[in-house]
Amino acid sequence: MQVVARVLTLLGQALERVLTGRSEFRFTTSEFQQTPSVNDPIQARMVLKQVQAELEQGFGLRLQEPVLLDLERPPVRGWKAAVAGPEAHIGRYAPRWLGERRVHRIMIVPGLGRSRFRAVLAHELVHAWQAEKGVLRRSRGLREGMARWVEYHVLLRAGLQAEARRLFRLRRFLLGRSWRDILEHERLHGRQATVEWLRTLDGGGSPGDSRGD
Repeated sequence: MQVVARVLTLLGQALERVLTGRSEFRFTTSEFQQTPSVNDPIQARMVLKQVQAELEQGFGLRLQEPVLLDLERPPVRGWKAAVAGPEAHIGRYAPRWLGERRVHRIMIVPGLGRSRFRAVLAHELVHAWQAEKGVLRRSRGLREGMARWVEYHVLLRAGLQAEARRLFRLRRFLLGRSWRDILEHERLHGRQATVEWLRTLDGGGSPGDSRGD
């Protein structure tokens, strides 16, 4: 981003000198860092890098494959269209294959507040990590539970305690009590031990069963 800012600064200075004979133009990314909501791809990519670093430092979750992050409302098909609440329409993870190489595609509705966007993005990045590492393929409840667990901590770290507590009120059968069980395991054994525990619970299943929500 610094290289892009430098190039845009030089172009802006050249244009301003042609027009005015002098230039004090400087391009800065601070306006993207300070905006309260995420509305364009530059903002989204900046948040992506921040959240990837947070997941690696806080949970040891690191992706090797690239991430395509699109600001658009995810499609909701099948039974979800009938039973899913508004939460299911905010973000979605789906693997995409470019030849033999997998790319992690994440769709998030634009206009979310920055902290909420970070939490939703963290949730979907966990699904990407699960797919890449072959973790919890057979247990949809645990896949969702792990993603909610990470989302919960990201919300807490952002100071959104009310948003974090709201997750406890979700009663969908897909989530069940899985993420509460994960929280309890973390309380007893610590965070990194909980990640390792989740990695060992269910590594089997069909490689195609990697789609997240």
